[in-house]
Amino acid sequence: MSNNSSIPDYEELASFISYKFATLRAPYMEWANLARQAIRGLNYNAGRLSEIEAFINSQREELRKAVIIASEHFEEALLVELRNQARMSKTAWKSLKKNHPITIKNGFSLVSY
Repeated sequence: MSNNSSIPDYEELASFISYKFATLRAPYMEWANLARQAIRGLNYNAGRLSEIEAFINSQREELRKAVIIASEHFEEALLVELRNQARMSKTAWKSLKKNHPITIKNGFSLVSY
């Protein structure tokens, strides 16, 4: 995503958001399964949970910036179109605007796939 203009290119931003959100679907599901096991006190791979959290948090940070830029520059109708293109719910969009890391404590309110 280029940062050289004050008004972002809709197609470029929409493609970036769609791609990044798609890359999070599988890790979100894996994280949710491992986090449920941890909460229930079942055996789980703590190292893998930590790896997934780090990956998700880094991807969300990039995606968060793009979502905020889109929210600031595009009308609601374009945002709806963008969310539909990315196959993202309004709840997922709102959760990406929050600057909170994914942890067992708050992750289920932020993970949406």
